[in-house]
Amino acid sequence: MLAKARRQAIMFIVCDIGNTNVTIGVMKDCNVVRSFKLETGLLKQKKKSISLIREKLKDFFSLKEVVQAVYVSSVVPSLNANMRSILNDIFRVKSVIIGEDAHVPIINRYRIPSHVGQDRLVNAYAGMKLYGKGLIIVDFGTAITFDIVSKKGEYVGGLITPGLKLMQESLHKKTALLPYVELSRPMEIVGQDTVSSIRSGIVYGVASLCEGVIERLLAKDCRGYKVIATGGDACLIKPYAPRLNIVEEFLIFKGLHFIYRSQLKL
Repeated sequence: MLAKARRQAIMFIVCDIGNTNVTIGVMKDCNVVRSFKLETGLLKQKKKSISLIREKLKDFFSLKEVVQAVYVSSVVPSLNANMRSILNDIFRVKSVIIGEDAHVPIINRYRIPSHVGQDRLVNAYAGMKLYGKGLIIVDFGTAITFDIVSKKGEYVGGLITPGLKLMQESLHKKTALLPYVELSRPMEIVGQDTVSSIRSGIVYGVASLCEGVIERLLAKDCRGYKVIATGGDACLIKPYAPRLNIVEEFLIFKGLHFIYRSQLKL
């Protein structure tokens, strides 16, 4: 029996429900061995979502895997029940949704604690477990959030600004002539056509915003703090924002894993 168990893959499933995409990951220990995205709106179509997730993980299923636990962070509470039902049907393990079934073990100093997104608390906890206290965490999602973990290890708040995708969509939808531009690294700062001008404006604009905010924080309230970047657009912005000196692509997944371990008191 022991030999058979060793041949089985022990997996930890993590899920981040964002406003634009749902990101699902497979972890072994604290390492992400597979990740993929689905459009958030697909969670309303249970059969299609189950089919897509199974297709993405079919090679893992062939290993007769053992799913240890399923943990979910969500900023779209209206879809939590849908996600729980989808994941439970696939993995046959009761999903743990942060904020409903478990809480992030960090002191929350937000003025109204319930108003802070669970993803921000999970990131803060993950950052502290990985890098210690005194952190500025910049998450590049649909919105860009700056979150502060004090040198006492407390979540104290942060800033929220529109993300790159919102900028893309706003320029296209709220103007008569500007196209929707797929983002990539700009070739120059001064664009010489409409597409390159938009691309340069968004990337350099967001990078300058980040540099300015971080500079102000480091100069006053966050002296000596480490800066961590995460989220889908972090790698795009990092070359233009030197103060983003640490990039953790899967910070929220690692946070979910740390929360799971804290509940087991490991």
